[in-house]
Amino acid sequence: MGKNQYISSILNTALEKEELVKLTLNYRENQQIFNDSEEVKTVNGNLDTDHLITDKKLTIAASTLPAGSIQTGLQLKVDEVPFQFIGKGEQSNVQIKLAIQNKSKDIDLVMMEEPENHLSHTNLSRLVHYIENQRSNKQLFLTTHSSYVLNKLSIDKICLLQSDYKRLDRLDPKVVKTLKRLPGYDTLRVALSNRVILVEGPSDELVLKKIYYRKHGRLPEQDGIDIIVVRGVGFDTFIAVGKEIGTKIHVLRDNDGDYERNVIAARLEYTDFPNIQLFSSESDLEFSLEPALIYANANNLEMLDAFAEMVLSTQTKNLYNKKSTLEDRREFLIDWFRSIKGNGKGTRKVDSAIKLFDGSLEFEYPAFLDEVFNFD
Repeated sequence: MGKNQYISSILNTALEKEELVKLTLNYRENQQIFNDSEEVKTVNGNLDTDHLITDKKLTIAASTLPAGSIQTGLQLKVDEVPFQFIGKGEQSNVQIKLAIQNKSKDIDLVMMEEPENHLSHTNLSRLVHYIENQRSNKQLFLTTHSSYVLNKLSIDKICLLQSDYKRLDRLDPKVVKTLKRLPGYDTLRVALSNRVILVEGPSDELVLKKIYYRKHGRLPEQDGIDIIVVRGVGFDTFIAVGKEIGTKIHVLRDNDGDYERNVIAARLEYTDFPNIQLFSSESDLEFSLEPALIYANANNLEMLDAFAEMVLSTQTKNLYNKKSTLEDRREFLIDWFRSIKGNGKGTRKVDSAIKLFDGSLEFEYPAFLDEVFNFD
């Protein structure tokens, strides 16, 4: 155990040889006093009197073995709490640091399993920083299921072992730097998944899951399809990982009112990567998910009203009802969802997507939302 080595190191450093011998003898004498106490004799007198455990005499005693007894008999305390009672997370934290420190001049290789085995994110952050800065010239092999640990210790060092061996050592240095600075992104999900759908926001994720559930009676993750919201880091960071590993990645993105420039031109970047495909509406009028859904449900007033009833609040629905024609109501909905930087309409999109996900409305949707699930 690292803690015993640490105690031994402290004793050997702090004491002269004669002092250590005297301390050891004193320690053994106190153990013998304990063994000779009336309380211990009483316990031993009543121990296994029926000889159910052994035909021989069974007793308890403090160990008085001469070799290393003081090192193994002493224990660490953290804030006056014995080491074995401080909690598994803190134990793991202490033992990992001791393992890196112990015999630092004698070892070249450190193997560490899952340093994220504790619940505090701040403690994990401090531990990863310690590992990164204290391992010196030692080679470190570390297993993890945490994207935070992976990104912080540099994703280009990852080794994937499955049917074959893969490294990400050719990953764009800009991507590596971005993930080290902004480590809160689920890159490990891309690395370990076979089929991934990247979307721009949580509303896209909820609508896709609802569509898939209606068609198959189960969520996409139950069939091994992982839908990942890319948030602020953008598609390119996740796609860069998929390029190196070969993960099948489908990207559902908005055409932002220019399908030719934002989708057709973007696909040219992935001509050499058949595992990367982009999906979007071909209509510039359907510039994002919400107008695409609105147009799909605007064949008549009855259909559009049912859709509006599902996604709008009562107050907004009253404003919607003041519009008399199908076109006016359709444009009201599109404008209500339209995102402009700083207008805070992202919350509206998520709230409406939750209502669609939880609701029973058999809403229509454009074909490309089905196609994004086709990984054949």
